[in-house]
Amino acid sequence: MRVAAIGYGAFGAFVLSAIQELPNVQIVAVAGRNAERVRAFAERMRIPHWTTDWQTLISDPKVDIVCVLTPPHTHAEIAIAVAQNGKHLFLEKPLALSLREADEVIAAVERNGTCAVVNHIMRYHPLYEWLKELVDAGKLGSVRKVWFVNFASSEGLPPDHWFWDEKQSGGVLVEHGVHFYHLFAWLLDELPEPIATFGHEPFEAWSIVCFRERDAFGEFYHCFDKPAALERNFGGIAFEFGYATFEGWLPLSIKIERMRNETIIAEEHRVPYDKTNLYRWLIQRAFRDLLKAIRDPSHKVASDLISARDALAVALKAKKLQQKQSRHRMEPIAALASRN
Repeated sequence: MRVAAIGYGAFGAFVLSAIQELPNVQIVAVAGRNAERVRAFAERMRIPHWTTDWQTLISDPKVDIVCVLTPPHTHAEIAIAVAQNGKHLFLEKPLALSLREADEVIAAVERNGTCAVVNHIMRYHPLYEWLKELVDAGKLGSVRKVWFVNFASSEGLPPDHWFWDEKQSGGVLVEHGVHFYHLFAWLLDELPEPIATFGHEPFEAWSIVCFRERDAFGEFYHCFDKPAALERNFGGIAFEFGYATFEGWLPLSIKIERMRNETIIAEEHRVPYDKTNLYRWLIQRAFRDLLKAIRDPSHKVASDLISARDALAVALKAKKLQQKQSRHRMEPIAALASRN
């Protein structure tokens, strides 16, 4: 399969380097706004063709799949054009910044008979797959509460970065929090319903949700103001008869605690990777999912457009509920991160 990429930042480079390792996959072109930078990127990655005009790239008959690795406000326009040109789509999350845009992307893909995967990478994590089996089996009883806490680094995000501009990123809950709505909706087989949102814009959001069918609650906290050395993220599920807990949004292990004969039994499930190689393998797994759907039209991808739209709908509702505590200047936050 011949792949073209739109976007070539640090994350885009990581994604493309992972895809390049797959058999029978060739990255043939890359597009970006800055001619000098995209040319240097193409040379470094040994990509034969580069351009500053992404529209000519997606109309190239030699391209089978387009990877969209650009800021969120561009996702819908590019994805629609990709589908209209009959190309398959590997799209970074979020799907779009509005439900109207999301529906237009879905309609374009369906109308043109192409395949698409949204890069909700956690959906491909084997530990989360194992955790879903645990939830579905009910061995620890009913789910009572879920949570994820993310004290994230702001290093590499200067004050003028698109991440801080809500018109470009959608805000913390849409750009980042959508990952966890998507994950836990799948784990619990139920969309979370936002009931309250707090936080200091533009870098913090604390979302309280409920899962009405399960009579359970959840909370998701995201704050991008830490130096890299102080980044911490952890999550879990509280069951009726135990706990499942993990560290990292792409955990290397999940710990289970339960009662047996009045004794606490703990067990840990691990993956045989370090963090970087796990991330790389998950990207490859997501891309293989797209390749399988292209070969077999009956195959349903794990991270499809509909589930991505559902997660976006939750994020947008939570964002609308946000009670703006205050607006902090980003300059001091960036300065603090650089000092550390």
